[in-house]
Amino acid sequence: MDRRTDAEQATAGPGSYFSPPISGAETYVHAQYDQAVQQALMVDRAEPVEWHAYDHTDGTLGIAYLFRPYDPEPMADGRLPLTASADAWHGHGCELRWTEGSGWSWTPLDEHFDPLWTATEPLPLPELADPDGVAAAVLLLLDGEDDFETSAREWEHTVFQTKVLRAQRPAAHW
Repeated sequence: MDRRTDAEQATAGPGSYFSPPISGAETYVHAQYDQAVQQALMVDRAEPVEWHAYDHTDGTLGIAYLFRPYDPEPMADGRLPLTASADAWHGHGCELRWTEGSGWSWTPLDEHFDPLWTATEPLPLPELADPDGVAAAVLLLLDGEDDFETSAREWEHTVFQTKVLRAQRPAAHW
């Protein structure tokens, strides 16, 4: 489901937050996927307080988004960003994580805002889920829902991104 306004759709294009890279553009799949997911989160006002893309020591790629309760300031368009529900998350929040090969998961944060790794749960999303589907799942998580089903589809650029990623890696990695 595309929850963007007509103006947002006209600006970003119908159902797409990404176009294949042009010369000089970032070609790493997680960086482009991260950008697309961040755009979808922004449209839904679910802006993480912190996020980063990274490479694991084993060569797999990952992205982490932290959502904590805070007093948000209005966005440029005057809307308030959504934050993690302090009641639902015991005042601490949650981390959304994407890892190459494993896909999407979430974990609650402790009182120091560190992930509780023993409580990590997978999300019912395809590994490279459509950014709008990821944003819809985040809205549920921010509201304290952690047991839900989705009908999210794969991102429309998954095949392209997989080819780019494989071209960047030595054959032995696959």
